[in-house]
Amino acid sequence: MKLLTIICPVFNEEKNIINFLENVKIISNNPVIKNKYFLNVVFSNNRSTDKTLETIKEEAKKEDYIYFITLSKNFGYQHSIDFALRNTIGDLFVIIDVDGEDPVELILEFIKEHEKGFDIVYGERLDRPENVIKKKLRWLFYRVLHLVSDHKIFLDASEFSLFTNEVKENILKENNSFPFLRTSLSRVGFLYSKIPYVRKSRHYGLSNFNIMQNIKFAVAGILSSTTFPLRVPMYLFPLWCLLSTCLFILNLVFQKTIFLKILILIFVLYSSFILVFISIYVARIYQNSSSRPNAYLMEKNSRLQTRVKND
Repeated sequence: MKLLTIICPVFNEEKNIINFLENVKIISNNPVIKNKYFLNVVFSNNRSTDKTLETIKEEAKKEDYIYFITLSKNFGYQHSIDFALRNTIGDLFVIIDVDGEDPVELILEFIKEHEKGFDIVYGERLDRPENVIKKKLRWLFYRVLHLVSDHKIFLDASEFSLFTNEVKENILKENNSFPFLRTSLSRVGFLYSKIPYVRKSRHYGLSNFNIMQNIKFAVAGILSSTTFPLRVPMYLFPLWCLLSTCLFILNLVFQKTIFLKILILIFVLYSSFILVFISIYVARIYQNSSSRPNAYLMEKNSRLQTRVKND
């Protein structure tokens, strides 16, 4: 029997834990899992400030397949996933949130698809319950990212996915100080499949992602997927030369400083654009080369290490 490890990044999800585990228990008794896989459920607790950890500990006393890792502070969603992947073992891994937006029962379909020979199976979000403007902006962002990406990315995918240990090992070789799982999954290759689904509303509580966090998330996606911003100045250079030449000639012909001022303004904007993106990517290079851990462990089940060794 193989080991199926379900990783659940959590931050202040105390009201969703029990309902999530009840759904996991239902699918664990399904023949798709019961007769083929040992099950581990690992909560990567991103230093929750409510009773999330206490709830998980109580549930861990009831079931020996429930584990937790608590980070020393809130390092962010992606770092929480990355840290859990680096500190757990398994033959298959599933990443899923506990808030109910991603249906637990879809894991069964992921496994069935994997057993057809696919190394990666991800959920393709056809729709989600949010306002139209936000939905359209999200749709546009991923299409633009797909267009400029240095490699193929999975459209309309989130972290909700299943992948093999071989895929995990290759993802963790990236040494990325800003991990971004959904682009890493598409970058490493392997055979993949997708299962369409409609994302649901949260069962309890509000999303932990505000506007600023969404912007940071988008920037992380861009920096992890493409070097296009560094190539934009090269694409614009012929246009900049042509425009600068025209303005310079107009200044000579009409002897009006307005053309010279526009020329200087264009030069400053063009140079600033280049410097901004060079600075961002140099900062990313510095962070990656510093080899600092992406997160630090504060607490875990005492049984987790024993279970890892024994299995």
